Amino acid sequence: MFRKLLTLFAVLAVAAAAASWLAAQPGVVKIEWLGWRMELPTSLAVALTIAFAVVLVFFDRMLRVIRGIPRWLGGRLRQRRDDAGHRALTLGLMAVSAGEPAEARKYASRAGRLLKAPQLTGLLAAQAANLAGDHQVARRYFTSLLDDQETAFLGHIGLMRLAIDSQESGQARDSARAALAIKPASVLAASHLLRLEAERADWQAALPALDVISKGQKKTRSKPGDTVQKAALLRQRCALEFLQAVDLLAENRSAAIKALVASLKTDSSFLPALIMLADLYLEDKAHAKAVKILETGFSRAPHQSLAQRLRVAWKSNDGQFIARLVKQLDRVDMGLRRLAYHVVAEQARAVGMDGEAERLLCDARDLSIKVGANVNMNDVNYDAWPLWQCDNCKSLNDDWQPFCSACNEFATLIWRRPKGAAPFLTRV
Repeated sequence: MFRKLLTLFAVLAVAAAAASWLAAQPGVVKIEWLGWRMELPTSLAVALTIAFAVVLVFFDRMLRVIRGIPRWLGGRLRQRRDDAGHRALTLGLMAVSAGEPAEARKYASRAGRLLKAPQLTGLLAAQAANLAGDHQVARRYFTSLLDDQETAFLGHIGLMRLAIDSQESGQARDSARAALAIKPASVLAASHLLRLEAERADWQAALPALDVISKGQKKTRSKPGDTVQKAALLRQRCALEFLQAVDLLAENRSAAIKALVASLKTDSSFLPALIMLADLYLEDKAHAKAVKILETGFSRAPHQSLAQRLRVAWKSNDGQFIARLVKQLDRVDMGLRRLAYHVVAEQARAVGMDGEAERLLCDARDLSIKVGANVNMNDVNYDAWPLWQCDNCKSLNDDWQPFCSACNEFATLIWRRPKGAAPFLTRV
């Protein structure tokens, strides 16, 4: 306040000094016009000119204020209308999040009347209608987005979700493909397309979608859940390549073998691909190739089916066969070595070598004491025989299937000792 007074006094002092200086200046201004003659001091003429300019500015500002009153009043009204519209939009979105369709529709209608933003209010109206079970309104809204290049992708994604909810898999696939054509790197569209293509067993069409997901996963920064996601993607790729090989086998045997090789490059312990490829090699008399993949597979996933095929691939007699199997035991992962002993013991008993079978079982029991101490029994049933367990719902299956029979998730079955499953009888 004190500073403002000082400023005012300074201005007055300068104005007084300027007026005193101007009054002290000599001079006369003469004006002749239409027979009239006027003489006045120069200082007065300057003062009158300044006064006239000040009055002119004052009236100009006053006129502008008067002319701007309607606009100001209209702006205030529009501001209040926009505020009310945005409040209705916010409350409508909150109602949608809370799952209240009646309130959502009421606020959507109010926001549509108050706001000139058809994309926002239309979205709210579509969500409210979809929440109430009226998919037609939502479908019309998302269809309207297809006309704009900037919103076409979102329109296709919305139509895809509506089609999935309505169990219209064909329409959902078309919308997912259209969205992926607009944004080829969209992980969201690719994830849905992968699922939709897998459901209709079009494995070849599902692989490109999986490639998009894998590339998107590599671009993201590593997070705690990334390891689980990477493992799931590898299982899906391995399963897709194996299933593609099954479809190709009848028409193109060489292409089927390539697909199986690609599957085992992804996971060399995937039993369905191991067994199928070994059988094909054995049919072609390519015993060396069969031995290579079977020995590698047995070291990572000891299984009776692999041991039986090794017997054919090695072309050995009973004693040599068991001896070579025993040598393979040292290559087996320590967590599965006890299981491998049981597998070899069963093979020894099958060829009449009961003494060797008992020795192997005794070695397996001794091994379980050493290894079992290092195993977390709360996570893994170390004494259980491995089965195909769903990594999603933990249900157990005797054989591998593309989809879990319990939760219907794709490529979630893993051959392992059960984790988090109910207790069941184990082999001895």
